[in-house]
Amino acid sequence: MNAPRLQSWLLAALLLLCACTPPPEPRLRLGTIPWPGNEPLFLGQELGLIPAQRIHLVEYVSSAQLLRAFRNGAIDAVAATLEEVLSLEQLGHDPKVVMVLDASHGADCVMARPDMESLSALKGRRIASEESLLGVYMLTRVLEQAGLKREDVRLDISPLGSHVAAWQRGELDAVVTFEPYCQQLASVGARKLFDSSHIPGEIVDVVVVRKEFLEAWPRHVDALLSGWFATLAWKQQHPQDAMKRMAGRLGLDPLRFQEAMSGVQLMDERAQHALLTGAQPGLRETLERMGELLRRHQLLPGLPGRTESSRVLETAPLLRVSP
Repeated sequence: MNAPRLQSWLLAALLLLCACTPPPEPRLRLGTIPWPGNEPLFLGQELGLIPAQRIHLVEYVSSAQLLRAFRNGAIDAVAATLEEVLSLEQLGHDPKVVMVLDASHGADCVMARPDMESLSALKGRRIASEESLLGVYMLTRVLEQAGLKREDVRLDISPLGSHVAAWQRGELDAVVTFEPYCQQLASVGARKLFDSSHIPGEIVDVVVVRKEFLEAWPRHVDALLSGWFATLAWKQQHPQDAMKRMAGRLGLDPLRFQEAMSGVQLMDERAQHALLTGAQPGLRETLERMGELLRRHQLLPGLPGRTESSRVLETAPLLRVSP
C-alpha cells in the first residue's frame, strides 16, 4: 500500500473510531452558597460518597449570583429556598424539586443593636438585607409580626459580605441574614432579635434540577440522592470528625459550627418521603402556603392564584434510590 492510500486509510479508521466513541457524560453542576445545611454536600464529595465524576459543586457568594447562574444556564441544579423555587417557576424555568436538604429552625436571623429589645424597635431603623427573595421574605415576615410596614423602616439592599464592616462603621441598626453571618455579627456586638424558629416550616432548602438535565441524565440525580443519604449516615457515625471537616470550610471552629447547625434540620430518607411522596406530601402544603404569603405581600405579584406544586415536585429519583 503506497503512502497516500495508507494515510487515507488511517484517516478513515480514525474518523470511524471517533464516530463510535460516545461523548463523555456531562457532570451535574450544582450551585450552592455558604450555608451550614449545604455542608454535607461538600463533606460527601470529600469522602467520595457524592461522586465528583458525576456531581460538580459550584459555590457562589450570594443567592442573587446563584439564581442568576441558574437562569442563565451556567449551572444545571441549585440549592434554593422554596420562595426561590416559586420565583423560578413563575419565570418559566420549569424547576424540578428532587430532594429536600434542610429546614431552618433558627439559623436564619435578624441581628440588631443591643439596645433593641423588641421587634417594634425596628421602626425607623436602618435594616440591611442581601438582594434575594429570601431576605425580603424574611424581613416581611418580621415586620408583619412587629405590626410594621415596609415604609416604617429604611431598607439597605447590599451584599452579605459587606454587612459586618457596615455594622462596625455604625451604618446599620439591624441585619436580615443567616448562618454563618449571624455568628459573625454576634462577634462584633449584635444580638439576635428574631430567628426562623418563630416561623417554623417556612424556610426550607431544596435541590432543584433543570427539567432537561433530569430527563437526559437521571443517574446523576440518583447518585446525588444516594450520596446525600450515605453522607448523613457517615455523619451520624462520626459526629466529631464530621463537624470538624464541615466547620473549616465556613471558617468556623467546630463548636461554633455545631451551634450554627443546631438551627438546621437535615433531611434523611424518612423525612424525604414524608415531604415528597404519598397522597399528601408535606412539601406540597408548604408550597401552597408559601405561595399565598408571597401573593398577599406582593413579593411575587405575578404568581398564579393557586400554586401547582405537583408540577414542581419530582419524586421519581427518590423512589428509585429509596423505594
